[in-house]
Amino acid sequence: MYKIFTALMCRRHSFVHLKIVRIMKLTCVLLLIAIVQVNASSYAQKVTIMAKNAHLEDLILEIQKQSGYDFVYSSALLKTAKSITISLRDASITEVLDKCVAGQPFSYMINQKTVTIKPIEKPLKQKEMKDVTITGKVTDEQNLPIPGVTIQVKNSNVVAISNHDGNYQIISKDQSDVLVFRYMGYETKELPVTGKNIINVTLRASSQGLEQVVVVGYGSQKKATVTGAIASIQTKEIKQSPAANLAVTLAGRLPGLTAIQRSGEPGRDITNLFIRGQGTVNGQAPIILVDGIERDLVSIDPNEVESVTILKDASSTAMFGVRGANGVILVTTRRGVSDVPEINLSMEAAAQDFTRINTPVNSAEFATLRNLALRNDGLPYAYSAEAIEKYRSGTDPLRYPNTNWNDILLKDYAFQQRYNLNVSGATAAAKYFINAGMLNQGGQFKTEKNLKYDPGFKLDRYNFRSNVDVQLNKSLKAFLNVAGYLEKRNSPIGVFNYLGGDTNDNLENNTPAYWILALANDLDATIPGPLTPDGKVITTSAVPHPAYGQINRSGYIQQTRTNITATYGMEQSLASIIPGLSVKAVASFDSKTINNMFAAKYYEKWIPVIDENQLDENGQPSLTYRPFNADKDTPLSIWGGRYFTSLTNLQATLNYNQRFGKHAVSGLLLFQDQSTRINQELPYNLRGFAARMTYGYNNRYFMELNAGYNGSEQFAKGKRFGFFPAVSAGWLISEENFLKGNNIINLLKLRGSYGEVGNDRIGGRRFLYLDDIQVNGGGYSGSLGNGQIITTNLLRNEDLQWEVAKKANIGLELGLFGAVNLVVDVFNEKRNNILRTRGTVPALNGLPNGSLPPVNIGVINNKGYEIELNYKKQINPDLSIFTRLNLNYARNKQINADEAILPEDYAYRYRQTGYRIGQQWGYEIESYFADAADIANSPVQNVGGHESRPGDFKYKDLNGDGVVDGKDVAPMAYSVVPEYTFGAAFNVNYKNFDLSALFQGVTNVMSFYGGRGNWPLYNYSEWHAYSWTEERAAKGQEIRYPRLTTQPSPNETTNSFFYMDASYIRLKNVELGYTIPTGIAKKLRAKSIRFYVNGLNLVTWDRLPTKNFDPELTGDYVYPVTRYYNAGVNFTF
Repeated sequence: MYKIFTALMCRRHSFVHLKIVRIMKLTCVLLLIAIVQVNASSYAQKVTIMAKNAHLEDLILEIQKQSGYDFVYSSALLKTAKSITISLRDASITEVLDKCVAGQPFSYMINQKTVTIKPIEKPLKQKEMKDVTITGKVTDEQNLPIPGVTIQVKNSNVVAISNHDGNYQIISKDQSDVLVFRYMGYETKELPVTGKNIINVTLRASSQGLEQVVVVGYGSQKKATVTGAIASIQTKEIKQSPAANLAVTLAGRLPGLTAIQRSGEPGRDITNLFIRGQGTVNGQAPIILVDGIERDLVSIDPNEVESVTILKDASSTAMFGVRGANGVILVTTRRGVSDVPEINLSMEAAAQDFTRINTPVNSAEFATLRNLALRNDGLPYAYSAEAIEKYRSGTDPLRYPNTNWNDILLKDYAFQQRYNLNVSGATAAAKYFINAGMLNQGGQFKTEKNLKYDPGFKLDRYNFRSNVDVQLNKSLKAFLNVAGYLEKRNSPIGVFNYLGGDTNDNLENNTPAYWILALANDLDATIPGPLTPDGKVITTSAVPHPAYGQINRSGYIQQTRTNITATYGMEQSLASIIPGLSVKAVASFDSKTINNMFAAKYYEKWIPVIDENQLDENGQPSLTYRPFNADKDTPLSIWGGRYFTSLTNLQATLNYNQRFGKHAVSGLLLFQDQSTRINQELPYNLRGFAARMTYGYNNRYFMELNAGYNGSEQFAKGKRFGFFPAVSAGWLISEENFLKGNNIINLLKLRGSYGEVGNDRIGGRRFLYLDDIQVNGGGYSGSLGNGQIITTNLLRNEDLQWEVAKKANIGLELGLFGAVNLVVDVFNEKRNNILRTRGTVPALNGLPNGSLPPVNIGVINNKGYEIELNYKKQINPDLSIFTRLNLNYARNKQINADEAILPEDYAYRYRQTGYRIGQQWGYEIESYFADAADIANSPVQNVGGHESRPGDFKYKDLNGDGVVDGKDVAPMAYSVVPEYTFGAAFNVNYKNFDLSALFQGVTNVMSFYGGRGNWPLYNYSEWHAYSWTEERAAKGQEIRYPRLTTQPSPNETTNSFFYMDASYIRLKNVELGYTIPTGIAKKLRAKSIRFYVNGLNLVTWDRLPTKNFDPELTGDYVYPVTRYYNAGVNFTF
């Protein structure tokens, strides 16, 4: 940490240093202005209010808007209020309240900025006693903490607010005192003190929490009024996972979200996210907004996150217009809540290993299987029986070794550490949340000791966030969010030096791990290693880049990433002009830099040679080494590259929210201008308007209109902007008189939506409305000369437009017995205007089809459903349970791909039209060939490789022409993106113990498992020992693989054997925690201390016939998925 700090502070002309200093200065200036403004105005709240025969509740809402004060009251109590006529201008809050309660059967009290309306009762005679401090925790029925709960000593002005973890502290003066717990959306609860020092309470949601506020696009709404399809999780669920990547923690937790982890490499644990499956062949990822600004998800510290919400249907995403068709993920970071400052410190340590790793056979098994392959090919054995016995016995490990390359290359466990410290609090004028975190994640590969550099895989990340909210005066508030991270990723350089690569690349899809993993087991167990007696790297003539040398002798890559994000906003209430009206302005600037340092070297590689015809002095076959090539050990050669992006976002919002008796009306109008720059490229621009209008009648009937009018520079002038409307409605049936108060059905809600949303992410090429014509060499043109020629790379398409998704959604929400909650959504999407390359247009004017511009011609249908079932129950004061199950289904079909139909003699005449996105094709297997007669009586197999032999696959002749060839390939069942995803979360809380578990899985998914680890290219795996032989077939023994061969094989191709069912169920996450008693914690000067252990990717059940790969991975060039065993402790002060 000291080195990093020193480097940042001392590096001359450091760009990052200067930027951090500027932001710190700006932060200090803004905070100073805010503090001065608050001191000048927070004690002079003025209210102007005029009304005739008004209801008190309406007056309270108006006072709240003008003053910024919060009100706590019982609706039943206010029903007893008399109508009020009032006319006051620039009056103090107490003057207004005195006028409102005059002659009423209740009074009020003010604590900080909270006004509590209470009934007038005769004061109780208090006994003289010493003040008692009462502490406790407020939780919901899931045992999740509830922040912001008002705790009041009944009939007094003593009030406290629960903090972010639900903890509170309040003073009682009499044993007869009663504590009242109030929170919107939950039933009010009263508990007597009766000499207790600790009072923990569980609040029960009223009407299934319909008063709960949920995050939507550019705002928030009461859950009861939401008519779109959304889903969210909170910070506690997020922090149950020890994963370094926030995206990994989302798998299985949110209905409608598919999260597939494609790598486990530190810092590059890539996770593909899909909302409601796939709807296009172009950009499919949802947009991600962090506090309303488009930002990355993977490097966010989970301790900073308050909630993650996904928006799924047209109603919830229409405001995002040209960017919303693939859904939206909203990340909301934490803010200050408690009026008592709170400090949280978390410390974690984890051990990690691979969930699966390719495990080749030992040396004796390799020699046996190689001899079998040679026998199948009619060739002499490579290993004698005596040699195989020596491999098996291990009596001569120098000449007949049994080298376990996994043991040489891999650690048993790598380690991860995570530390987090945050401070939060709130006063009447300001709220703050400040967080700092550190993550250190090690890699799984061993490295040599005593190297002068570190080639290991590892990640060091340092996060920072400061969210500050300030109430400048009664009508003006401001906020400042500043966050960032410093990240160092380290890895060996591997073959990067040999194969080359863009040194300015961000290396997300160009990691050296690919080749290390691919070649890790190309050396079989009969090869000694990893080094010669004098320390040189051992290889064979077939392996030019042995994994040991790639890791330890090739050099290293150090990537340094810095990211600074800053958002400043102000909101002005205009209630004095129009009640319920406010205006908001937000400005954001983000800057990300990536610096790559490459340090590469060449190294010597030697091949062992055993000559059984020449004996050494001990009478053993001689062992010598010869060089692989002319490479020599060289010093490190160092160079570098850089990558830079910046984002500027400006937003202006007009908000309106007002209630007129039984009518509730709200509206939002947003202007947004966003510009993203990547290196020296022209900026990516997005500009437009968004609007939302909601109407509710009598808390039962709701309607919402959403629209986006925005555009992108991806398209030609005059065609850049589009209008994307959506409408939705809801009916809260449980609020009707015939169901209200029903003890069985406590929630019943129907909702539906329909609208259009766009997608402008139509591929990696830009400005497709312009011709791409260049002057190149390698030809002759009389007009140009100099051996040059004009090349037409791509013709323009001036009519290019965005994709348009027409989405429909119907939803049902049902609550039973106050414990069961069911949510069902059914959706249908038709995506038009999908950009496709023409497939039905012949070559034009001598230009190849690749020069023809893509056009908006594709059509894809996508439909499915989502089911979420929740059960929560407080069994007794000590025991509560919570269960959340979700099942999601999405299937797509390509309606028009502009694909030329194949000739009639093809078994299937289309490869895309009528099939899923990413449809996989291969030969269908009928059986194994039994003998020569079987081959002679079967269709000729022209699929590549040698001629058919007994034990090879017999493929089906689907078109019946007597020949199996490319005309007989068939669609495999599914694509690599699952159609079904599901999750099951369980939580049990008993006294101070808490236990949670998450099962996650997918089905209707297939992956192609060929190449290394499955095909016997250079090595063999366990299942090759069950390959077809004449003897095994005759005895009826298990056959798990076709005949082995050393020649090009017709078996090892795309077929129904190697397209495997990649369905799985995984014990994704388990956590067990214990919170020590409050009395003990107080002795340690802490409010709360919690110890916990958890794990990630602990157990996997799948249908793969081999366990060499994790089912989420799709090939041999991928860093395996990791499993975590984690322990931690959390202190709250």
